Amino acid sequence: MRGAHTAAHVAALAAHMPQGESALYAALDPDAGWTRTDILLALLVNHFTMMRYGMADRRSRGPQPKMVGPSWMTRGKMRKLTARTMGVDELMAELRKPRTQARG
Repeated sequence: MRGAHTAAHVAALAAHMPQGESALYAALDPDAGWTRTDILLALLVNHFTMMRYGMADRRSRGPQPKMVGPSWMTRGKMRKLTARTMGVDELMAELRKPRTQARG
């Protein structure tokens, strides 16, 4: 089937892959394997586990349990932005750059 699919067709197929069930998404990003249902269940497990840990006797409860879920739930308090900031002048310069349309 060499050349039977255009880049736009492959992109459309990839964009509509089911979240949490796609091996491609999970290979690219391990967090992509978590569906909303899985995240809600992990949240319930984490809250219940921390409640049990918090109510136990301090001398006999041991180390704090590890959280389950995607990386943004298990890394703890993280204050890192994935976007970059820029001034108004820098933003306007980026927006003035010529754009090209993808062919296909």
